[in-house]
Amino acid sequence: MKKFWANQSDDPYTLKKISEKDIMKTEKKLGIKLPQEYKNLVLEQNGGYLECNAFPTDRPTSWAENHIQFDHLLGIGKKEGILESDYLIKEWELPKDIILISGDGHSWVALDYRNTTENPPVHFFDLEMEEDFKLADSFNEFISKLYIDESDDSEP
Repeated sequence: MKKFWANQSDDPYTLKKISEKDIMKTEKKLGIKLPQEYKNLVLEQNGGYLECNAFPTDRPTSWAENHIQFDHLLGIGKKEGILESDYLIKEWELPKDIILISGDGHSWVALDYRNTTENPPVHFFDLEMEEDFKLADSFNEFISKLYIDESDDSEP
């Protein structure tokens, strides 16, 4: 598997190490089953910046013509983690039954549990463009398509 975590020493998204027991408590509290690949990643490192920074899309977003930014993954925690989802969903008026895994307020990537309690698709919410669309059928498919975008969006 390619290197996933960027391992930056000043990474605000890297939370304290967790165990399988912490994951089971989180799943019970949320009433869902987290994707196995997500669990594997947060056991390795509980959230943080990624080596990759983009996911391809077939439609323009407020971020770019052909991709979204995805440079960090939220780990399991109440602050800067997926357990903060309920608060953020209310604050940003997002749909219920999603778990936010990355975002900045204007756009979010989430595990979509609106129609399931396990194996959720991954959705993108673009609040500026008022869009909600599926990026991938599974978390595993989603992370397999992440890549490094080196384009300079500041140039015309």
